Amino acid sequence: MHIAGKIFLGLGVLITLAGVVMTIGGGAALSDAGQWDVEEKSEFSGSAGATTYSFSGEDILVMVSDDVRCDEFTITMTNETGENHLKVDCEDDGEKPWGSEDDPSGWYHMATISSWDYNSGEYTIDANENYELVPMWDIILEEGGEAVGGFFAALGGGFTACCGIFFLLLGGIFAIVLKEPKKTMITEPSSFTSNN
Repeated sequence: MHIAGKIFLGLGVLITLAGVVMTIGGGAALSDAGQWDVEEKSEFSGSAGATTYSFSGEDILVMVSDDVRCDEFTITMTNETGENHLKVDCEDDGEKPWGSEDDPSGWYHMATISSWDYNSGEYTIDANENYELVPMWDIILEEGGEAVGGFFAALGGGFTACCGIFFLLLGGIFAIVLKEPKKTMITEPSSFTSNN
């Protein structure tokens, strides 16, 4: 087998394996996107009953354990004006909130405290269950970045594997077509002299 065939076959195997590993890693990152630790990301843990909360003015997710039925959960957030803009929107059967399929395991996103509805300041939150308040944009940016990174890693892995397969094909063609150069020996005619 010609040396070019050996080199291309070896490179093809290495590049294809690297592409497969990148694709698997990217797929794992994609499947992990959306699974985040609510308690770790929480900026405020509230318990059932009335609690004072200092709202910073950024959008906040209200997360509740998934053993709480949506239609049984109530929450209000008011200040001295008494206005409440929090709404819990449940599916038709009342078990889960709308969009619960993309919530992290063990939790439901029951409501959102929006900066459009509330100014920063002191508020009283009254809920009938324990809840966690998580900054929405931190989660969106972190999980979105993880998903985009996983997508591009998987895509790059696929392209790398294709390049590796191309190298394997070239190596196979070179192995079949190119012949090992034959060693040629050149012998000079010798001058033979004899003494008579």
